[in-house]
Amino acid sequence: TFPSYGIYKVRLNSDGTLLPLNNIQVANPSWLVFAKNHQYLYATNEDNSDIFGKVSAFKIDKEGNLKFLNAVNSLGQQPTHAEISPDNRFLFVANYSARPGHAGVSVFAIQADGSIGKPVQKISFLKGSNASPDRQADGHAHSIIFSPDKKTVYLTDLGSDLIRAYEYIPKSKQPLKKAKQLDLPFPAASGPRHLIFSKNGDYAYAITEMGAQIIVLKKVNGKYETAQQENLTDQMDASFKRGAGLIFSPDQHFLYAGNRRKSNEIVAYAVNQETGRLALVDRYASGGMEPRAFAIDASGHYLIVANVFSNTISQFKRDLNTGKLTPTQIALQRGLPTDIKFIPK
Repeated sequence: TFPSYGIYKVRLNSDGTLLPLNNIQVANPSWLVFAKNHQYLYATNEDNSDIFGKVSAFKIDKEGNLKFLNAVNSLGQQPTHAEISPDNRFLFVANYSARPGHAGVSVFAIQADGSIGKPVQKISFLKGSNASPDRQADGHAHSIIFSPDKKTVYLTDLGSDLIRAYEYIPKSKQPLKKAKQLDLPFPAASGPRHLIFSKNGDYAYAITEMGAQIIVLKKVNGKYETAQQENLTDQMDASFKRGAGLIFSPDQHFLYAGNRRKSNEIVAYAVNQETGRLALVDRYASGGMEPRAFAIDASGHYLIVANVFSNTISQFKRDLNTGKLTPTQIALQRGLPTDIKFIPK
């Protein structure tokens, strides 16, 4: 086994090699998010035991090293995702919680020194759709996403087959106000996991976990409507379906999605710049087991994958024109890698 020793700093060299530099010991980090000023990093601490999770704050120095600031109770169990408000005022944490009664989104004030302040709001996801009884008896918050105009916050509820919409009111004591008319419903038992937007906000793309699909949404009269559904796999058996991460290439001409369980693939799509529709480029073995998250460097040349169960961080070279991936045979072994983020410059 390869135990995790926290958050690792690794250099991606110009020739594609990966050089481990240092690490800071943190308990069970699972998702990383940078402050909008790039001076601070926040990590969810996802413990799978029957206790409350935590979220931690770090100061980033000029060399990209981390200094621990503080950690607070996430006000739920198994925090899987976090986001920072565009104005750097609030930290939003999604508590997935496999156990009843502890799922939802917590909102914390961010202090002037970057540390996490007091909670200002808690939204509970108590009731699921029950379409898939073993996964959806209760709500399960999975991610938090701001719309490109920064006015709406979308909270994915995997347990309810719904992405819940809230108006963002930063000067209010509780900054999220329900905007049910903008909610995004999904097919029964599909389990929405992540949502991302085109830069102009005309299109949104969601990945479903159990359904293993990409749902393309088009903005019509101020609301998003389903325009396309793409299967991550041609396999019909559920054991090949488990949607994971979802990211754009830097130019948004390509979209990459993860599919876990028996598939263990990164699926690449070309994005039509006029219609927003997707066309399959290819499917690629992820280089390990359970490709939960992945990231592309700023140049767009490299895609790096966190394969959780094989303790493997694998790398692909990207063709900037076609979006195709080629394994570089460069990899790192680190215990239970769950997220990868490039330090913003």
